[in-house]
Amino acid sequence: MKYLLSLCCLCLLGLARAQMPATYDPAFDARERERIAAERAQAVQRYDGEEADCYQRFAVNDCLRGVRRQRRVVLEELRRQEIILNDAQRAAVAAEQQRRIEQRQAERESPASQAERDAAAKEQAARVQEAQRRQAERSPAPPTGSGAAGTAPKSDAAAAAARRAEQQKAYEERQRRAEERREEYERRQSQQGPRNSKPLPVPP
Repeated sequence: MKYLLSLCCLCLLGLARAQMPATYDPAFDARERERIAAERAQAVQRYDGEEADCYQRFAVNDCLRGVRRQRRVVLEELRRQEIILNDAQRAAVAAEQQRRIEQRQAERESPASQAERDAAAKEQAARVQEAQRRQAERSPAPPTGSGAAGTAPKSDAAAAAARRAEQQKAYEERQRRAEERREEYERRQSQQGPRNSKPLPVPP
C-alpha cells in the first residue's frame, strides 16, 4: 500500500512540475531536465534496492513483479514529462523561425523597403543611360536626314565604277603577263636553232 501511495504522490508532483510556463523559458527547461534526471536516478536506485529486498522474502516472484511494475510506471511518468519538455522546445524553435520569416517578409513589404528598391532601380537606369551616352560619344554618328539619302546612290555608283576600273586593270595586267610569257618562249626557241631533221623526199 505504501508503494501505491508513494507512486501516486510522485505522479501528482510530476504533473505539477511538468506544467510549462505560458512562454518557453530555457532556464525553466534546464531546471526541469535536471529534476527529471535526478528523480530517474533516485527511482532506479530505490527500486534496485527493493528488488534486492524481494529476494529475502518468501514470495520472491510476486514481490519482483510488484516492484518492477512500480518502477515502470514511475520511469514512464518521468519520460512523459521529458517528452512534454521536448515538445515545448520544438514548438518554441518553430515559433521563433516563423517569427523571423514573418519579420523578413514584413521588411520586404514595408514602404521603406519599397522606396529603397525604387531608388535602386532608378540608380540602375541612370547608370545604363550614362553608359549609352558614353558609347554614343565614342562611336561616330551615322549620317541622318535627306543628305544621307541623297549621297547614298552617289557613293554606290562611285564604288561600282571603282570596282570596274580595278577589274579592267587586272585584266590588262593578265594580258601583259601572257604576252611577256609568249615572247619569252619564242626567244628561247630561236636561241636553240633549227632541229636536225631529215630533208623531205624529192618527189619523182
